[in-house]
Amino acid sequence: MGFMDKMKLAAKNADSKAGEELDKGKFKNKISNEKTEIQKLYGKIGTAYYEAKRDGKDIPEEVEAMCKEIDVRFAKIEEYEQEIVRIEEEGKKEREQFQAEAEAAAKAKEEAKAAEKAKEESE
Repeated sequence: MGFMDKMKLAAKNADSKAGEELDKGKFKNKISNEKTEIQKLYGKIGTAYYEAKRDGKDIPEEVEAMCKEIDVRFAKIEEYEQEIVRIEEEGKKEREQFQAEAEAAAKAKEEAKAAEKAKEESE
């Protein structure tokens, strides 16, 4: 593979990796936001639970609702983490494809040069 081919491959790989990191960053940000909201809900649950106990009451229904919301947010986090894995796998496949294409192009160039040389030698 020639220098220019290597440079083109490196540029494609860098572009692919940058796009992958950008996409992953979006989902990592969403995960962070969900974790922040979960922490807020934990605080609200603690306050509601404490106030109910202090006042001699059963656990309020709002605590049940917040617990369900936490479960939903954890499910979203799992989805986002799976999306990050998918993005990483797609990026890896894309870069492997770039590598294979570059190698095939380099091999074709070498074969063309060899055929040209053989043709010149036979003349």
